[in-house]
Amino acid sequence: MANIQHEDAILKLGTEYFRCDMLKQLGITYTYKDPGPTELISLTVEKMYQDFTFLTEGGFYIHIEFQSGSDGKLDLRRFHAYEATMSHNTGKKVYTYVIYTTMKRTGYTLDCGLYTYKVEPVYTTHFDNRKVFQSVGRKIAGGMELDDEDIVRLALTPIMGKGLGKKEAILKAISLLKGCRREAAERAVAILYAFADKFLDTDDLNEVKGAIYMTRLGQLFQEDVEKSYERGVECGVEFGVERGENRLNTFYAYLIKEHRESDLVRCVSDKEYRESLQKELNM
Repeated sequence: MANIQHEDAILKLGTEYFRCDMLKQLGITYTYKDPGPTELISLTVEKMYQDFTFLTEGGFYIHIEFQSGSDGKLDLRRFHAYEATMSHNTGKKVYTYVIYTTMKRTGYTLDCGLYTYKVEPVYTTHFDNRKVFQSVGRKIAGGMELDDEDIVRLALTPIMGKGLGKKEAILKAISLLKGCRREAAERAVAILYAFADKFLDTDDLNEVKGAIYMTRLGQLFQEDVEKSYERGVECGVEFGVERGENRLNTFYAYLIKEHRESDLVRCVSDKEYRESLQKELNM
């Protein structure tokens, strides 16, 4: 249970990085308030899962979908159903951007009778992740520090249309980010895990998990799991472990919701700062 909870925290941290830093590189520029729901319940009690949704300062939602191929009108009808259900549930407008990783051109309008439904396509087919890996690799070999642009480019490599496949790109990017101490690198590792969770099957995902737990972010979260367990054992009560983990994860979730990523990263590695901030927030 602890690993699942901390993997969920990593996914949430990755979503923040995707929203705040990566979408700008894809030309999707808005000011956001909160993450939106990704699981919808339709009137027929059918669950529909979206990739990402974000509430903007303008009061409407941005909906992001990833497509490696295209089923044409079937995809557009599915996206239309997502939008209609989400708009019905929230009372807000929804704009859908579809990121195509292998398609150079596809249809993006659907004739719905009295109106035409439209998505905004974003094509990453022309991006080659091998060039990114070569450029960043030379920089690391030369003893140079990675900057935020380097880190964003590495985080985008799994959705680039040319070069290594998704699993190989994720593992390569994690390997190159492993020695970077910048906060942005930890958030980039988190979104790489989110991509792995979306694109890969169980065996490949477990391989990525193993690589992530060798990074600073993974080790920091794992250390917190172990400390929570040790505190419960020292107290001599089994429920102390679960209580400690729940309290900690509630605290982490609050920081993510309030967009305090820098506090989150510091709290994971600095026990005194974490305890001080928990006391300040009465958590």
